Amino acid sequence: MKNSIVYSLLVFCLIGGVSCRSKKIQIQHVIIDTVPVHRLFPPGKNILTGGDGAISIVMDKNTSLWLWGDSFMGEVKDNKRDASTSQMVFGNLFVTLDKTEARTICGGTPEKPEPVISSEDIDGYKAVYWPHHGFVKDNILHVFMSNIVFTGKGTWDFHCNSIAYFRLSCPDFKIIDRQQLASYPVNKVTYGFGFHESEGYYYTYGISPTDFHGSTLHVARARLIDNKFQQWEYYDGAGWTDDPAKTQALEGVDVAVSSQFSVFKHDRKYILLTQEKGIGTNDIYTFVSDNPEGPWSNKKKIYSTPEPMRDSTLFAYNAMAHPQYDENGTLLVGYCINTHYPENLWKDVSIYRPRFIRVPYRLILEAPKSK
Repeated sequence: MKNSIVYSLLVFCLIGGVSCRSKKIQIQHVIIDTVPVHRLFPPGKNILTGGDGAISIVMDKNTSLWLWGDSFMGEVKDNKRDASTSQMVFGNLFVTLDKTEARTICGGTPEKPEPVISSEDIDGYKAVYWPHHGFVKDNILHVFMSNIVFTGKGTWDFHCNSIAYFRLSCPDFKIIDRQQLASYPVNKVTYGFGFHESEGYYYTYGISPTDFHGSTLHVARARLIDNKFQQWEYYDGAGWTDDPAKTQALEGVDVAVSSQFSVFKHDRKYILLTQEKGIGTNDIYTFVSDNPEGPWSNKKKIYSTPEPMRDSTLFAYNAMAHPQYDENGTLLVGYCINTHYPENLWKDVSIYRPRFIRVPYRLILEAPKSK
C-alpha cells in the first residue's frame, strides 16, 4: 500500500515575509529559479527532503508527478537532515505537485518508507528500480524503469539488469502489470525517455553506452493498443524495423547523452536537451529537429552548471526539461547536485536537491549567427 503526506506550500512561501515569485535571479540570458525547490520540498515531517532524478510527468492541467531516484525522507532542522528521523530510500519515490500542495508517496509507511515500486534480489544481490520517464493516459501511468543490481560496495559496483515497462493506476499508483522490454538484451538501449505521440505512434528515446563516459541516442516507437504498448519498431538510420538489433544512433548529436535527458515538441520543432555525460562535465546542450528521429542540428550550449566550479566537492548531472512549466517564453530546466563526500548529505540539505533555471526558447531555436 502506498502512503502519502500532504503539506501546504502557501505557508512556506509566506514564512519570513518572502514571496516565492521573488526568488529569481537573471544571469545573462538564463534565469535561476528557486521557486520549484521551495514548492517540491516544503517543511514537515516524514516527507521527501532530497533526491536525484527530478523527473516530471504531466498528470493533468494542474498536477505533475515527480519521480525521484535514491531519496531522503524525514525532517530538516537548521538546514540539516535530522539523523534521528531521516533515512535514505533506494530506488524510487513519487511526489505529486499541484498549485498548492506537494504530496510525498512511498511504499511501506512514512516512518519506515520503502520504494513505491520494489524489486526482488537478483542472483543474491540487492536490486532496485530507478525511474526513467513516462506519461498518463486514461488514468493509467505508463512508466519505464531500470532494474539496477548492486554487486559490491564501491560507488560504481552496479549494472542494469533489465528495462521494465510498468502500468500503474492513478491516482493510487497501484501496479496493473509490468513487463521487461525484449529489446534491451538485444541492443542494450535504455529506452524510456522523451515520450510523445505523433500520427498514432508513441516515441521514446534511450542511450546506448559506448564506454563509461560515452553514449549515443536511439529512438523506438510503438502503438498504444488497449492502452498498452505493442508493435514495437526501431529506427535503423533510414527507416523503421521490428528488429531491435538494427537500431542506429541518431544523426547530428555529437555529445555523450546523459543517463537522463529530454525530448519534447515545441512550436512544431522537436527539442533534445541533455547534459554532457560524465563526472566533471558541466555543460547543458540543446539540439533541434523537424522529425522525431532527427537529424538533429542547431547545437547550443545553453548553460554550464556553476556549483562544481565553485565547490570541487560537488558534481552536477542529468539535466532535464519540464515544458509543462513554460513561463514567459522560457523553458524550466532542472539538474541534479550531489557530493563526492556522502557524509555531507546530512550536513547540508541543499546538496541533494536539484537546481532549476529558465532558458529562453529563442536561445534554443534561433539559428546560429553567421561569422
